[in-house]
Amino acid sequence: MKKIILLILCLFPMALYAQSATDYFHIAANYYVNANKKSAQSTIREGIQKFPDNQKLKNLASKIEELQDPEDDQNQQDQQNQDQDQDQQQDQEKEEKQQDQQQQQQISREDAQRMLEAIAQEEKELQEKLQQKERAGYRPKTEKNW
Repeated sequence: MKKIILLILCLFPMALYAQSATDYFHIAANYYVNANKKSAQSTIREGIQKFPDNQKLKNLASKIEELQDPEDDQNQQDQQNQDQDQDQQQDQEKEEKQQDQQQQQQISREDAQRMLEAIAQEEKELQEKLQQKERAGYRPKTEKNW
């Protein structure tokens, strides 16, 4: 008799830890109702591992996946803010690049204009020198092939 009582007392704590599919369902559902997604997910995973054919656990698992965690909302908001900041930064970089290109084009145009003016000035000076030489009676030498 002592052996039977001792055996019952030894097995009693194990019986307390043994949970049924319904126990897992109720614990996970309680977490779900209180919007504690992580705890609900871990509990439901344990229950599905022990009772893979239980439809109630599977249905609750799909409901838990739909639950938005407040941390997830904050993470999504943070991610959206980061994305917006990156987009704004990229837009600003594009605008700066376009402005730089426009400035370079403007500088190139100004340089080209200066070069053209310098060439025109040199040509004008050369023409004036030739006219002065012609007035002085200078004739350029021509070669004759005869």
